[in-house]
Amino acid sequence: MSISAECEPAPSVEKPHLPSPMKRTSRIVFFGIFGIENLGNECTLQSILQSARKRLPDQDIFAISFNPEDTLRRHNLHAFAMSHQDFAGVVRRGGLRGRLEKMVRICRRVPGELTDWLTAIRELRDKDLVIMTGTGMLTDYMTTATGFPYDVFRWTVAARLAGCKVRFVGVGVGPIYGRASRLLITTALSLADYRSFRDQKSKDRIKKKGFNSDKDPVFPDLVFSLAPETFPQPRAQKRQIREVGLGVMTHRDIHLSNSDEHHVQYSAYLDTMCDFVLWLLEHGYSVRILQGDARHDASTRAELKARLEGRGISYDQAGIIDEGSTTVEELIEQIARVDIVVSPRFHNLLLGLMMSIPVLSISYDSKHDSLLDGVGLGDYCHSISGLDLGKLIEQFTSLVARADEFKPLIDRRAQEYRNLLEQQYGLIFGELGTAVQTEAWEV
Repeated sequence: MSISAECEPAPSVEKPHLPSPMKRTSRIVFFGIFGIENLGNECTLQSILQSARKRLPDQDIFAISFNPEDTLRRHNLHAFAMSHQDFAGVVRRGGLRGRLEKMVRICRRVPGELTDWLTAIRELRDKDLVIMTGTGMLTDYMTTATGFPYDVFRWTVAARLAGCKVRFVGVGVGPIYGRASRLLITTALSLADYRSFRDQKSKDRIKKKGFNSDKDPVFPDLVFSLAPETFPQPRAQKRQIREVGLGVMTHRDIHLSNSDEHHVQYSAYLDTMCDFVLWLLEHGYSVRILQGDARHDASTRAELKARLEGRGISYDQAGIIDEGSTTVEELIEQIARVDIVVSPRFHNLLLGLMMSIPVLSISYDSKHDSLLDGVGLGDYCHSISGLDLGKLIEQFTSLVARADEFKPLIDRRAQEYRNLLEQQYGLIFGELGTAVQTEAWEV
């Protein structure tokens, strides 16, 4: 694989038509899958919030979150609740019984929907702009149409009814299985006055679902704009690669496998990860377990530890470090200590790249391929489905051997991505330096 290819030129972006501003303070709201302890999503909010506060110090900023108290604590940011109802839309059982259970849950939800809609419109009535960030919301992976697709639709329509502008900024598009999900997502996108996608594959994916994305630009993931002071100082001296950051995750796509099939696949994934840990230890590496989702990854960490202990491996004696992480700062500090990152968590990989750390992806979606292709590491993606120990070791060994070769390219791409995102922030925040005029749109 050659790493000498030049970066893709900056995307050609047509600045959206923006109305003449009124002279008053504008009020901005960030929407995303916040407050669920997914540190990648919290990275995304932290990134765009840093830019907004720097560019617009006098503007009022809010968020929409599944846990407003968590968002206030993490970001010092007042947030509105996504919904007063606890309903993620996950299919829990197949067959007739599962469908009946789903209908019962939906019927129980209906009385609260009117309240949710009225609350959303009321909260946004005096706001000017709703920015829909990435955070994996344009998909029904791990959920159904009544999950994230419906949340995006409700708040987009509520924003338009309230007179707010809506901008989808740096969004990725995951798998969309259901027709209802496709309709909700594409309708929400069509109501925006600006859209940009995180990668070309996301743009192509939504186009295949019938949405015309031809004129929408592609920009890097928003987390590439995290302020440099967020990260520790780089190491003063080059050292031999000896500590590996190993990410783990609970992976299940409810649309692709039944519970028995998933159990077999998940068990095989954990067995291979155990085999890889053993190989690393036998070859003189220490292992640091990385957690990208404080809610869901803990169980996988515990099961990996139990399986290794079943093979006679004690974490304390073997030098395996497993501290967990509940904040972005803790995760960054842990990644900064390793020499190579091997992970299925997208933002484990991205944060590693921002600290000049070569990464190997255990991929469950094409977004991993796009990320690594962009920095010249496209040969170091490995599918989480059918994880092959021999190939994984081969890729890891090659990456270690070429680490010094890749680091300058990673640094250059990361800086180029940061510059591109500054251009995008100029587009979406530019007119807010004075204020934004709001006017209701017909929906």
